[in-house]
Amino acid sequence: MEMPPVLCTKICHQKPQDLRDDISEKQGPITVNPRHMKRAFKVMNELRNQDSLCDVTIVAEDIEIAAHRVVLAACSPYFHAMFTGEMSESRAKRVRIKEVDGWTLKMLIDYVYTAEIQVTEENVQVLLPAAGLLQLQDVKKACCDFLESQLHSTNCLGIRAFADMHACTELLNRANTYAEQHFADVVLSDEFLNLGIEQVCSLIASDKLTISSEEKVFEAVIAWVNHDKDVRQEHMAHLMEHVRLPLLSREYLVQRVEEETLVKNSSACKDYLIEAMKYHLLPADQRTLMKTKRTRLRTPLSLPKVMMVVGGQAPKAIRSVECYDFKEERWYQVAELPSRRCRAGVVQMNGLVYAVGGFNGSLRVRTVDVYDPAKDQWSTIVSMQDRRSTLGAAVLNGLLYAVGGFDGSTGLSTVEAYNAKSGEWYHVASMNTRRSSVGVGVVGGQLYAVGGYDGASRQCLSTVEAYNPATAEWTNVAEMSTRRSGAGVGVLNGLLYAVGGHDGPLVRKSVEVYDPATTCWRQVADMNMCRRNAGVCAVNGSLYVVGGDDGSCNLASVEYYNPTTDKWSLLPSSMSTGRSYAGVTVLDKPL
Repeated sequence: MEMPPVLCTKICHQKPQDLRDDISEKQGPITVNPRHMKRAFKVMNELRNQDSLCDVTIVAEDIEIAAHRVVLAACSPYFHAMFTGEMSESRAKRVRIKEVDGWTLKMLIDYVYTAEIQVTEENVQVLLPAAGLLQLQDVKKACCDFLESQLHSTNCLGIRAFADMHACTELLNRANTYAEQHFADVVLSDEFLNLGIEQVCSLIASDKLTISSEEKVFEAVIAWVNHDKDVRQEHMAHLMEHVRLPLLSREYLVQRVEEETLVKNSSACKDYLIEAMKYHLLPADQRTLMKTKRTRLRTPLSLPKVMMVVGGQAPKAIRSVECYDFKEERWYQVAELPSRRCRAGVVQMNGLVYAVGGFNGSLRVRTVDVYDPAKDQWSTIVSMQDRRSTLGAAVLNGLLYAVGGFDGSTGLSTVEAYNAKSGEWYHVASMNTRRSSVGVGVVGGQLYAVGGYDGASRQCLSTVEAYNPATAEWTNVAEMSTRRSGAGVGVLNGLLYAVGGHDGPLVRKSVEVYDPATTCWRQVADMNMCRRNAGVCAVNGSLYVVGGDDGSCNLASVEYYNPTTDKWSLLPSSMSTGRSYAGVTVLDKPL
């Protein structure tokens, strides 16, 4: 095409250099093909696979990998230093890498050419140090990210040690924080029992431990020492230096700590116990004057919490599971149950949510489903020995208890416990009374079964009994002031709450609370609404009651109790659907 005359004249009168200057003032470099680099590396990888233009062979163990020096040097500072310096390898045709196994080295050289690598549970422990050696920082970070995503109460201490060994500072801090925030579950793991003395001291000395009571720290110390008593009992004084005994109740100090043989056998431990008792003898306003590292309150970082509502009747058994995010103040759906389930026992243990037994719309079941919040997935584990619906479920000393319930023909007094380590259910001592629609809670190391319905006498119950795992016995305790079947039961600040329920057709809004210290029940403020078969949980110092029914319809509303003001308030947002007989629990918000 003929050019416009003006432009032609301008070009003809400009010197070549002037034209270049003119163009450079108007625009920068032009990216003609954004995929150029990717295509180039693809070709280089094809050449490598064909052993074409390769000028070095990297050897590890019995595996030989042909490669191009310039490509390795461009992507790995380790190879860059090797091939551009004065080392003999800079000219060698074959270079042996002794610190890395053959398959791992092959994966990393493949990554250099393709920018792709798959990090798995099987290869991460060899891949991370090898990536560190070759200074492939993106791969090392991918390994750290993978390990962080796998953090669990059973492995966080091992991941922490691994991160420390390989100078992964961020992963080390994340694993350490995880251990602090999940201390109660972490100390039940084999990893904790196998820690060295200084590692245990470092953990229990932290101000950031998230614990319901200092009892958890004391019991963890005793468990660790007893794991290898002959060797470890000499460390008791060193360990007890970091247990904040003054923060324990006087009753616990006298009944548990003072009676512990490991404490009795150590004069230094006795001194710490005397210090704690003196602290309790001081008037409350003078305790602040007694300043030691054992009187300092722990200040844990609070994790965002999520309230999880599992299954229920709406009006038939449903699979739906929804969560309430306390920080964002919103409800959202998560993975549905594998099958319809209501009237189940629902608990959280070791970061997993267990839905135990219940009713599927046709049958009372003994099946158990487990939810992993990190994966948003349900799976099925070994079933209970008995069919149970309207049962109570709770966790005590690392075991999941399924209490009472209804098997389709009769109310049950039997109780089963599940050991997650062995994957087995087994019967423990039966209750003194058959109880279906029973509520349960754990206070002071004992399991309480509250109210319910006795099918034999056809009565709603006001009676309460407690199970002591040390003696494997159920003992009757003080009765409630009223009969309550289908009461919601929760624990807040070491007190046991019985919420709502019914006595025949009468659905209650009343609430009473049991104090193990006084062994008495007392009334607190009524709820805003009558509720039976509601879910109950404690979060951030308040007691939440979720759904249930009022005798005529299922409820979608949630209300919560403030023990300081003795008042109930309705949560502004309700569930997406009204449901009764749903299971409710609280877990840390998945990252």
